[in-house]
Amino acid sequence: MMQKKYKRLYRQYRHRIPALAALIAIVGLLVTMQLFTNTPTGKQRLVTYYDRGVEHVILTRSATVRDALATARVTLSDQDKVEPALDTRLDTTDNVVNIYRARPLLVIDGSVRIKIVTTALTVNDIVTGADLAALQQGDRASFSVSKNIINDGAGTVVAVERTNKNLAGQPKSLGTGPGPNALSKSKGAQIFTDSLGIAHRETYYDLPMNIVIGTCGPGGYTIRYDGAKIDKDGYILVAANLFHYPRCSIVETSMGLGKVYDTGGFAVRHPYGFDLATDWTNYNGQ
Repeated sequence: MMQKKYKRLYRQYRHRIPALAALIAIVGLLVTMQLFTNTPTGKQRLVTYYDRGVEHVILTRSATVRDALATARVTLSDQDKVEPALDTRLDTTDNVVNIYRARPLLVIDGSVRIKIVTTALTVNDIVTGADLAALQQGDRASFSVSKNIINDGAGTVVAVERTNKNLAGQPKSLGTGPGPNALSKSKGAQIFTDSLGIAHRETYYDLPMNIVIGTCGPGGYTIRYDGAKIDKDGYILVAANLFHYPRCSIVETSMGLGKVYDTGGFAVRHPYGFDLATDWTNYNGQ
């Protein structure tokens, strides 16, 4: 009797089975999409991060760079740098993060040997980070593996060879005057390529610098003969991207050596750009 009953029910509802199966499939798909796209903080995010030259891709519900790297079990030291910053929110579905690992380097400049721990990638940043004179036209630097890590205190050695031997082992040199293709008020903006081949977009601005001038120690600033604002050591006051050029670092500009005192909104769009402080618009000596 039971078998006859089931057969009767089957004949009665069999035309509805395909529709029911389709409904179950649709509900399952919707549930799957919900799990993989909706989260308490929004949609899942694709994060591509570069660490020690290796590309990694993760899918995460994390809302910040810090949380995303923690999810990926990335360990950072206090001296490592991350771009964008760790507390930056991940507001898009596709994000790129760069990790710059701090490593020990031995810098040899003439008779001076200085060990530093740095995330710097360019030779000039490494040399100036060791508080040595910036590289000039014709200067050379080479990288080599240490032959005695215990004595050197680092696995990599950076050897500097100066064209002007008087600069070897000296602190950063006094800023020089403008070159033949120096930035000017009439130009407004230009591309300057330094001695290491790095291109910088240069602009100028005219604001009082009496607040930021104290960033790199005591002392005021004056106006050079060509209108450039210079500190007590003769360096042009420069605004730059502080991630690539920390405050008080020495940089090469078309108007001579500068020192980074400031930053600005331009630094996001032009991370290697320089804004040079001048008295070209107010003409008030400030």
